[in-house]
Amino acid sequence: MKIKSIAKQLLALSLVIFAFACSSSSDDGDGSSAPTSITITTATNSSSVFIGEPVTFTVTNNLGNNVTSNSQLKIEETIITNPYTFNALGDFTVTATSAGLSNSIIITVVEAPEPTALTLTSNANEFWYDSGSAQFTVIDNFGNNVTGLVEYNAESGTLNNPATFTSAGTYNVTATFTLQDNSTITSNTVEIKAVESTHTTKVMVEDYTGTWCQYCPRLAYALDQAVAANNNIIPVAIHDDNDMPYPNVDVLLTTFGITGFPSGRVNRTINWNESTNQPVSLLANRQNMGLAINSSISGNTISAEVKVHYDLKPSSPNRLVVYLLENGLVYPQVNFYNGDPSSPFFQQGNPIMDYVHNHTARTTFTDVFGDTIPNSEATTGNTYTANYTLTVPASVQNTANLELVAFTVGPDNKVLNVQKADLGENKDFD
Repeated sequence: MKIKSIAKQLLALSLVIFAFACSSSSDDGDGSSAPTSITITTATNSSSVFIGEPVTFTVTNNLGNNVTSNSQLKIEETIITNPYTFNALGDFTVTATSAGLSNSIIITVVEAPEPTALTLTSNANEFWYDSGSAQFTVIDNFGNNVTGLVEYNAESGTLNNPATFTSAGTYNVTATFTLQDNSTITSNTVEIKAVESTHTTKVMVEDYTGTWCQYCPRLAYALDQAVAANNNIIPVAIHDDNDMPYPNVDVLLTTFGITGFPSGRVNRTINWNESTNQPVSLLANRQNMGLAINSSISGNTISAEVKVHYDLKPSSPNRLVVYLLENGLVYPQVNFYNGDPSSPFFQQGNPIMDYVHNHTARTTFTDVFGDTIPNSEATTGNTYTANYTLTVPASVQNTANLELVAFTVGPDNKVLNVQKADLGENKDFD
């Protein structure tokens, strides 16, 4: 009987321990605690603000998590956005609601002391006029944010904030604050350049090829078709063979991960699917710059002037690459498609003895990955000029068939814009 009594007591104690271990007043069912309250505060931890001053609210729960983005803010029954600008004096109760929990704060809106000076700034001073905007901030001499209490003006008239422009131009923007006696004070002037795009976007397609490559005629033909469809597609043939070797082919193959031939690269970094639509689709991308090429030959020396004009300052450093290409080179080309009646190379021979190789890269005037364009030159409205001289390579067969391709690249080696010109041609910006 005594043993049974002890056993019963142990059983009861086990059940109590089990129940205690498996129960929690704050468990949400997955082992984590559920919040039981939230708190709303201002970013400055102040409940007194000036009229016209934007106020940013922060909502946290009792677990220390920031739940502002998941909270709804209201003044009485009106939902407000965050940050919020109070445009009337008085006391306002702002309530935050999140996950069924709520908390309120009383904001007292008072008149700001009348300023004697204003400082105007903008988050953007240069942008495309038809797609960009300038967000203004105005701070008075007391350190108060009076952004919502001023009027913005420029040559085009009164501006909204953020400001947009219907035409390109340089605009001198000021902010004006009206005092209680109806006199005004005016801020400093901020220059805004609303820029128009003036350059055509062009696309380069590099054909990694070789006379030994039996499938290479297919890609070369596809590139010819793409160029014929749109002359803003600029071809370059990079040969890895003994007939027309490009001196820097190995470093390009390694850098761009090319392991098979033929291989096409759009703007150096994009794998080409051999359709015309792929490069054409990139022509709609507006670029910050355009290029111009002017070249000449005297004896055995080529002189080239390449200009890069910036409509708009780029967001990252640029480099400039300049190729020298040759057309009209005739070398036998191995041809897998000699027996394929659907191919334009059907019964052309294998190899094709009189195959003409065009746009063949001979050398570069620059580093193969580009010469740095100084940041001080890559600015809105500026034209950067680079001059080169080059001795005609011994591999060149006919200087009358030479052409230059110049292009800008960003830090990721992707081509931004490109231009092509025959040797001796003065190709202006377009």
